[in-house]
Amino acid sequence: MGVAAFYRWLVRKYPRVQTRVAEEQPVVLNDIEIPVDATRPNPNGVEFDNLYLDMNGIVHPCCHPQHREAPDTEEEMMIEVFKCLDRVFNMVRPRKLLYMALDGVAPRAKLNQQRSRRFRAAQEAEEKEHEMAKAAEEVFQATGERQPKAEAPWDSNCITPGTPFMELLAKSLRYYIALKLNSDPAWKDVKIILSDSNIPGEGEHKIMDYIRRQRMMPAYDPNTSHVIYGLDADLIMLALATHEPHFRILREDVAWADMLSKPCRKCGKKGHFENECRGKSTPSVDMSKQPFVFAHIDILREYLESELTPPTRLPFPFDLERAIDDWVFLCFFVGNDFLPHLPSLEIREGALEKLIEFWKEELPRSGGYLTHNGDVDLFRVQPIMDRIGKLEEQTFRERKQQEDARERRFKRDEARNNRNKTSNDSRLEAAADQMSAIAAANSRREREAEDQKKLADAKNFAAASELKAKLAAKAVASASKSDDGDEVMVSGSMNAASSATKRTHDEVDDEDSAQDKAVATRHVDEETSELLSKRARIDDQETDSEAATTTDGPAVESETVADSDATDDLPLDDVRLYEDGYKSRYYNLKFKYSEDQVDEIHTVVEHYVRGLCWVLKYYFQGCVSWGWYYPYHYAPLASDFSDLDMMDTTFELGAPVRPYEQLMSVLPARSRHNLPKEFSPLMTQESSPIIDFYPTDFPLDLNGKKFLWQAVILLPFIDQKRLLDTVQKVYPSLSPEDCARNEPSQELIVVSATNPLYDFFCDLYAAGDPLKQVPLNPRLSDRMSGNVSCDPNYVPHTAFESPLTVVGKPSIDNDRSISAVYHQPQPEGSHVAVLLPGVQLPRRALSAGDLEFARTGGKSGQRFGARGGAENNRDFGQFYRQQGNDVSQDRGRGPRRYDEHGNENPEYHAYYNGRGGGGRSGPPGHNQHRQSTHGSGGRGGSYSSGGNRGGSHYSGGQRGGGHRSGGHRGGGSYGGNQHGGPPPPRPVGYQPFAGRRGHPPPPSGQGRPPHGTPIDMPSASSAGSRGGHRNGDRRDFGRGGGGGHGGYRGGHSGGYRGRGGY
Repeated sequence: MGVAAFYRWLVRKYPRVQTRVAEEQPVVLNDIEIPVDATRPNPNGVEFDNLYLDMNGIVHPCCHPQHREAPDTEEEMMIEVFKCLDRVFNMVRPRKLLYMALDGVAPRAKLNQQRSRRFRAAQEAEEKEHEMAKAAEEVFQATGERQPKAEAPWDSNCITPGTPFMELLAKSLRYYIALKLNSDPAWKDVKIILSDSNIPGEGEHKIMDYIRRQRMMPAYDPNTSHVIYGLDADLIMLALATHEPHFRILREDVAWADMLSKPCRKCGKKGHFENECRGKSTPSVDMSKQPFVFAHIDILREYLESELTPPTRLPFPFDLERAIDDWVFLCFFVGNDFLPHLPSLEIREGALEKLIEFWKEELPRSGGYLTHNGDVDLFRVQPIMDRIGKLEEQTFRERKQQEDARERRFKRDEARNNRNKTSNDSRLEAAADQMSAIAAANSRREREAEDQKKLADAKNFAAASELKAKLAAKAVASASKSDDGDEVMVSGSMNAASSATKRTHDEVDDEDSAQDKAVATRHVDEETSELLSKRARIDDQETDSEAATTTDGPAVESETVADSDATDDLPLDDVRLYEDGYKSRYYNLKFKYSEDQVDEIHTVVEHYVRGLCWVLKYYFQGCVSWGWYYPYHYAPLASDFSDLDMMDTTFELGAPVRPYEQLMSVLPARSRHNLPKEFSPLMTQESSPIIDFYPTDFPLDLNGKKFLWQAVILLPFIDQKRLLDTVQKVYPSLSPEDCARNEPSQELIVVSATNPLYDFFCDLYAAGDPLKQVPLNPRLSDRMSGNVSCDPNYVPHTAFESPLTVVGKPSIDNDRSISAVYHQPQPEGSHVAVLLPGVQLPRRALSAGDLEFARTGGKSGQRFGARGGAENNRDFGQFYRQQGNDVSQDRGRGPRRYDEHGNENPEYHAYYNGRGGGGRSGPPGHNQHRQSTHGSGGRGGSYSSGGNRGGSHYSGGQRGGGHRSGGHRGGGSYGGNQHGGPPPPRPVGYQPFAGRRGHPPPPSGQGRPPHGTPIDMPSASSAGSRGGHRNGDRRDFGRGGGGGHGGYRGGHSGGYRGRGGY
């Protein structure tokens, strides 16, 4: 999903969600590799039933890898895919099912994103080729050497349904399956389902559709364990939406790749994290052996249970499953593949935490949850959007202040680096003068011997040069240490053009993004690098010759320093969201609307809200409209979201387009070779009725961002009716082979000769009816449901022809596997998003410290004393030392109040302003105070014993509940509970989840109440947020409370380590 750095945000906020996969490696004896025995127990200590592969996440990195040389031919690419499949299978070792899903044609809402990416990649490739041609001409002018014409690069846009490459991939996967079923004992009992690219739907959504359908069948085992491999960040939301607790996501360890590609923050060298720094680089590592990690959905559910449980009394039972569904819905506001995100919501700025906070505060008076089984109650969404809208202007101003602060910090660091460089230059000059004086003295003393004089001069000259080189090297090393490894903003030493494709792995949260720049890389990069190096050598020679004519001494080469005024190359931010009148400028520049065109702006909002409803339905029930799309390049402003409950959210299902129609929709003219030649004139000739769909030059709008990969690509939207009418005229001229690639196919199920289903399939073919569908026997299929029919392309007990003989993969002479067409079950009704009866939830994995770490962002490791001391509440050092999460510089280390001389640090007040009272570290030589005697501000403060996030006796903190005045989240006897009133009145005739459809309201209270849900809620006079009534050690009152006036985690008296109840 298009949420930049969503997965990185997730594992930093909930670090126990991710664990490293234990992987056995093949053993080499006498130059013979002994493969991993996957029949043995899984080294991760758990056995998995089903493995699902989002195959595009495997194909892309195998065909155009980032850290190694790419395969030369498409057949070699297939071999790389096989190797990756072997590795993933051996890690997971599924015992029942392997499901391989390739991306088929996507809904039109996704086609717009694919079109933008492919057109931008083609534009970058053309720019790079122009640069290469210019470099070649310069080399020719200087040397007379004509460079050979570069070989055409491999076009990764061919990884799209309907191309010859995808046809080869489907045949190769079918061969691979047969090969493994005939030769690998670990596969003998596993059923394999192959859904190729001619079956409509995105790969991960085809997988989720299979899971939902199985869950609705009577034979389904609710304790089935699932593992899905894929690069998409939205797999997190999709897995949660299944409500299957035994679920893991398998993916590469992004932090490991960062460790090898980004320098350490301490020493500036690569190959290790800061907490592992030894001052030297780690030896080179084989990037093909990048480790994998599991993302545990059951542990994420535990975190969310703690995060989403409301702090106040609800007028209805709390339902964790419904709360998780609402969390998934809120995630869509910070980014998804189908809608541009709202300008005021950035995940890096805490937008998701803010949405969750508003959701929890509005839940008691909203009358229920935002969503139900994929439907959205827009009446309940309205209060949250109202609060986001009220903060919009403040958010823009604070964002500008933060950007200006970063800019000032960058310029300050740059100035410091320049001063260091100037100081180094001065030392170089002084050293050179000193060595020259020594040389002169030696020459005077040895004037009578001319030969000795010349020898001495030469030695001294060499010594001076060597010293200069050493000092220069130190200067360069010093400059490299200042680089913290993060992305350099365009406003710094890197301009927008050079940052066009600079995007770290954690920013790329789905496999489609992996091909953003694929056309512009690989062979073109190699050719360009060679040419540019030749041109650089020519430039160096010219520079040296010029220097020789202007100086008598040796020429000292200086490092080229990028222009620090690179911000001049950026277009001006004409919208200026941080200034008054931003709304008028935004709609005028982005939509060509004036602020007075209220109806037009409301139409934009309605399209966006319909999009949110479409996305949620897509994740919970499948595609509800193949033809819907958001018809704008920009999102509306949150402050304009009004009258949501009156908006129409009904959709027409329609039908998916055919593969060639998708190719004509998303491919630029540069990639027309992936289509039959009959389509080429439509993309290139001026007389084509759809030539306007294929521009070669189109604007990019940075939209206030710093990098070109963040720019909005302003391509014209496809007029689908005009496109379909045009391509229909081409179909009659296509060959039978071309027509076959444009037809839909069917899923195949394949088993080995030892599988219990083998005889069942043999009987199917023996019946002689190729069209008859026979239901699977759940006793033979491990409780899998569905129908099967004969595969028209399979002949039992014959040879299986290999499509890869050119790379040494022979045909299978006696294929003992058997395949059939698999038809998904057709259950009645729609999928219900609940835990199934009979499910056994996994054992809880999180401790109280884990949950506190997530709630506080890791910043509560020091309270009233140094970490680890007697007064310390929690030690989060174990989290900072986690492998793969280099967070030690990101959390929990604020400035000290006093320096080593006892002077007060001015940065201390700026950092802790608004963060609360309570004791902090005192100056050296003074006793540290365990408690404060003044009232609270921000998040904490105490009267007698309240700490961080604790409630005070007289003034409630932001999150604490007080005796006299209720805090932001707590209720007090005098301040009252701001969310304790009755729900607001509904419009006449209003029905939840209906919009204009008039569906009846959903049943309430589905699902189980979570562990620790309060049953006997405390009274308003003493209730703090999640607090108990009196005794501070009652676990069934949640976390905290105690004494006479319980706070969030503090109390007036008694409790766990002076903090109130535990």
